[in-house]
Amino acid sequence: MTGLLQGYLVRIRLTRPAEAALFSRLAIVGVAVFSGILLAVAAGLHAPLFRLLRLGDAPQGWWYFFLFLLTQWPGLFFEQVLTVRGNALGLAIFGGLSALGFTLALVIPLYYGAGLAHALFILAVFSAVKGLVILGWVAVDHWKKSSPYKRSEQHLAAAYPLSSTERKARLSRLQAVYKPWLSTSWPLIAYATVGALVTAFDPWFVNYWYEGDESIFATFRYGARELPLLAAITNGAMVVVLPRLTEDTSAGLDLLKASSRRLFHWIFGGAILLMMTSPWWWTLVFTELFSESLPLFQAYLFVVVSRLLFPVPVLTAMGHTRLLMVFGFLELVINVVLSILLVPYFGLLGIIWATVIAYLVDKLCLMAYLKYRTGIPSVRYTDYRWFGAYVGILVLAYLLVR
Repeated sequence: MTGLLQGYLVRIRLTRPAEAALFSRLAIVGVAVFSGILLAVAAGLHAPLFRLLRLGDAPQGWWYFFLFLLTQWPGLFFEQVLTVRGNALGLAIFGGLSALGFTLALVIPLYYGAGLAHALFILAVFSAVKGLVILGWVAVDHWKKSSPYKRSEQHLAAAYPLSSTERKARLSRLQAVYKPWLSTSWPLIAYATVGALVTAFDPWFVNYWYEGDESIFATFRYGARELPLLAAITNGAMVVVLPRLTEDTSAGLDLLKASSRRLFHWIFGGAILLMMTSPWWWTLVFTELFSESLPLFQAYLFVVVSRLLFPVPVLTAMGHTRLLMVFGFLELVINVVLSILLVPYFGLLGIIWATVIAYLVDKLCLMAYLKYRTGIPSVRYTDYRWFGAYVGILVLAYLLVR
């Protein structure tokens, strides 16, 4: 979904305005169909998948979560379409609906003493409502964007079967929409997939190395936490920057450098604040039971260093995405090898540092590749004065609280 979203943001700026609305609708519908097929396969194979991932038996009500994902993924695209069209009110209302579902799924079962299955059921209900909202928007948008003449054509098409020539013409139009989008997206999909495997490897490896010890697994999961809202903030910034990079590279690089500088102040500042204060608030929030997770959390905060380097949007906008999967695979290999080497000596902390190092090496390699392919130096889109200062302060804060 990450790859398709980024591909959409690139292609929508290269699509003629008359066809952009059709492209947006087909993007939402296409992702919905893809989600349905993917989840149907996963549902049919859920038992062997759970065994392969060492998750034990499937929890009660697991299929409610699949219903939630069925509209969650198209919903991500719907939000991007609203963003591209500048519909801030619609985006706020739809985002509020999603937030309400998440909140009630947590609060209601806790209040009534219910279990996970009830929480998943509430998520599924809100998912159905979101699905109806998306479906209604697509239908209304289709009606608004089509001319009266075209509507009459559609009524005739519903009444009379299409000829083979008309079917071929319609198929050709669909291919003209989907083919460039998929061509742009597939390297990004591969890169995001490998990146997701890096994230998925750590908990699997903890489960494997410690032979399914639930207490150790819980200690790791509580500690391996990124800075709150980090992904949402950086992704939101890139949604704005990526189309600008596509339209005007020089102006886009200026915008990326300015935007990333603002992110440095907020994200590095937040990470440093959490690092310095974590010894005081950690046990108050998570109790003494998870006090051993604190060193893991402090080390994992260094993930922000790699998260605030942005070669990928530039590579994406300029079309140099073919080797992204290779770099992603290198990141996965580094993470696996370092985890195996470090865990016997440093335990869970070794797995954390392996992930932090793998993320950073991946970004540094991508920055070098961008310089090699385009001649654009990293200083063109990264303010190293602020970046270096904040990294130094973060390291100092870590040494002080250790």
